Parts: sequence; structure tokens; C-alpha cells
Amino acid sequence: MKKFGVAAFDEVTRDYETLGINFDRQNQELKEQLTIFQERLAEFAKDNNKELRANPELRVKVLKMCSKIGIDPLLIFDKDKHLFHVDDYYYELCVKVIEICRRTKDLNGGIIAFEDLHRGYFKGTKVQVDDLEKAISMMKSLDGGFEVFIIKGKKYLRSVPNELTGDQTKILEICSILGHASIALLRANLEWKSVRSKAVLEEMVAKGLLWIDEQADGETLYWDPAWIMRTY
Repeated sequence: MKKFGVAAFDEVTRDYETLGINFDRQNQELKEQLTIFQERLAEFAKDNNKELRANPELRVKVLKMCSKIGIDPLLIFDKDKHLFHVDDYYYELCVKVIEICRRTKDLNGGIIAFEDLHRGYFKGTKVQVDDLEKAISMMKSLDGGFEVFIIKGKKYLRSVPNELTGDQTKILEICSILGHASIALLRANLEWKSVRSKAVLEEMVAKGLLWIDEQADGETLYWDPAWIMRTY
């Protein structure tokens, strides 16, 4: 018998709740199956490591399989045991770093600190900062403008072809301490005139290296986006 009013509403609500429970259960089952498959794939790679290293075609097939089902190839590599081949590990790491740089360029202007790169995207993996440094050193031959530079003892990766000017580097040094710069800060610390400060700051904003905060009390602040992202 068809129900109307509150009774019908209650029945529909129960149906949706049942669907939600079934969906959650299926989602959990899929996650468990993917985890099991990932473990089996890693076991296969380890058991057949010698053949995988000797057979590039088979190695590429395994990597394509990983890509299709959403498994990060870095999860099945073991550089200490030379699973597949140690160079494959770093090549995959290079690809990962390039993807991250491309994805975050609008947020940081193409400049990211090594520690932010490691903590934000490789936390919980076997990837160490030293691994990132080695992978990035392999990328220097690319035309993408990848370059490592140091500010106040802290390593950064630049992934855009435009080189930083001396003035821009000094502003980033101030941002590495305070998180932001301003015309008053540059005048007090560097003795720059307002016109020079404004020109450099606005150029850095245009390139995405800094974000403007016009809601601060007193004067406009220019924030390092990486500093902002660390607070969330």
C-alpha cells in the first residue's frame, strides 16, 4: 500500500539511510581490495625483481598497471633493495616532483621549499629529503628551468625559467623570517625607497611569488604563499 505524508517521508529517509550504509560498505570493501592488490603487486615485484630489471618491457607494463589503478609506483619501489632498478625509483620521483610543481605553480609562483615539498607531499613514504635532492639534480638537464637555490640556509626549488633578481631574493629572505614583506619593512631593513620597493613587490605579485594582503592594519602586506599554506 502506497504511503503518504510523514509515513512516506520516513520510508524514503530509511531508504536513503540504507543506500548510504551500503555505499559506505562497498567503498570500504574497494579500499581493502585495493590494499590487498597493492601488497600482492609489491610481492610480485620483489619476487620477480631480477626479471623486471632485465626486461624493460615487463617493467613498463607493471608501471602502467600501477598508473591505471591509481597506485603510486613509489609505494612499491625499495631503493635500498634496488627493487626494479634504483634509477627507476629516482625517475619516478622526478615525475612526481614535476607534477607537484606544475600543480602548485599558481599557489607559489613556481618556488617551493624542500621541507615543504617533503612534508606536504611525501610524508608517510620512504622518500627522504636526500632522495628529493638527488632526483632534482637529475632534472637539471631539462629545459623546464629547475634550479635549487638557498635562502638563509634553507633550500628551495625553482621550477620556472625566470631567474630571481637580487632584489627579489632579498625580499624572499625577509619573508622566510616574517612570512611577509612590506614597503615599510624594506625601508627599515634595506633602506630602499618606496618606489623601488613597490616596483619589485608588484612584479613578484604578478609572477605569483607573493600574495597581497590589503586588509592588514596600517599598510599593505605581501605574503609568501608557502608561509600561508603552512598555517593550514
